[in-house]
Amino acid sequence: MRYLVLNRTPLTGRPFPDWLGADHEAVLLTDAAAVSADPDVRSAQLAGYAHVEVIDDFHFNPLVESRALTLHRKGGFDRVIALSEFDILRAARLRELFGVPGQDVASATAFRDKLVMKRILAKAGIPLAPFAPVANLQDLLGFIEQQGFPVVVKPRRGGGSMDVHVLHDPQDVESLLAAHRDLGTDDGAQLLAEKYIEHELVHVDGIVTAGETRLMWPSTQGDSTCLDIKQGQALHSCLLDADDPLLDPVRELTGRALAALPVPDTFMFHAEVFLDAGRRLVFNEVASRMGGGMIEHVLQLGFGVTLPEVYVRSLGGNSPAAVPAVPERIAGLSLFPPRAGTLVAIPDTCPVPGIDTYTRHAAPGTVLEPARLSVEKIGSVLATGRTRGEVETALAEALAWFERSTVIRPGTDGTGAGSAS
Repeated sequence: MRYLVLNRTPLTGRPFPDWLGADHEAVLLTDAAAVSADPDVRSAQLAGYAHVEVIDDFHFNPLVESRALTLHRKGGFDRVIALSEFDILRAARLRELFGVPGQDVASATAFRDKLVMKRILAKAGIPLAPFAPVANLQDLLGFIEQQGFPVVVKPRRGGGSMDVHVLHDPQDVESLLAAHRDLGTDDGAQLLAEKYIEHELVHVDGIVTAGETRLMWPSTQGDSTCLDIKQGQALHSCLLDADDPLLDPVRELTGRALAALPVPDTFMFHAEVFLDAGRRLVFNEVASRMGGGMIEHVLQLGFGVTLPEVYVRSLGGNSPAAVPAVPERIAGLSLFPPRAGTLVAIPDTCPVPGIDTYTRHAAPGTVLEPARLSVEKIGSVLATGRTRGEVETALAEALAWFERSTVIRPGTDGTGAGSAS
């Protein structure tokens, strides 16, 4: 079979031809930013493909789809593979143009468009925060009048917490209007408003192959949220213990939500569930792709498998690895975000016990801006242990160590009064 692979993330660690197996042919259309500038690394990344095209302008570029259609007319594709949130609908459209199996446009839309998703989930009786579409100021003010502040406003087809606003008062409404001129157009904005819920965020990650759920495991972000990292605060997450009382209720709710949606036979998923102040579970949303922000690495440490590899091997019928029923060990992560200023000092190694991997993502002298996405970071750690308690202790100690060891100074030249990050 001949597979079209759409890719926009670094290709190192993504050997699609190996995962598909020698019986299949892989053609790659990739964002140029995903390919190394080092000739040797680049050669290794692009090895094994029957054809490769590196595209500079990849994001939301319809010429990518046009090029894929031209290649299909020449050789014919049997399947389309896309792992990125922002290629889910693109891949679905191509499948329908090609007439090949896989996630179709209706399914992709239900996972990409939060309004479509929440309407389906609400009809199925899944507990949700109150929500409404927002195309203009009238829609927004009507929702606020009905629900009161605070209110969350987000793109219906966003990702990575980009452009998510929490409105606490009329001044925040004015700030939103300044940021979204589309709220004043005749066509209107593609936004969603939700009643803000104080919560602990539990995310659920897993994979379904040939209709069988092979992994569905929750992690908690504890007292951190995806929006905190945009305010310069660390984001952490940890797998739940196998005997955690939240485990079964969260999995049951996630299973009900997936059952209500038009799912493909084989897909990865990343769901978010709120545990509110009254300890009630409220479903937030679910994506039909791998979770971001190093969640893939946490699952690899905990379960010993790489979910994208299991997914691609399953599509190619190429001996996917067995997935344990419970974690072999508990794993977690912390992301240390940038703050505005110049990075003066950042450590190279981490001495904290329990930290499996520490990575420095920026060098001294780098001029930093606040994070725009929930996955932006200047440093990160992965931790392992026997229990969630052990892992969260290691993550807390690593955060304290990183803040002591890292210096960010205001301005762009590293001078001025110091402030540690």
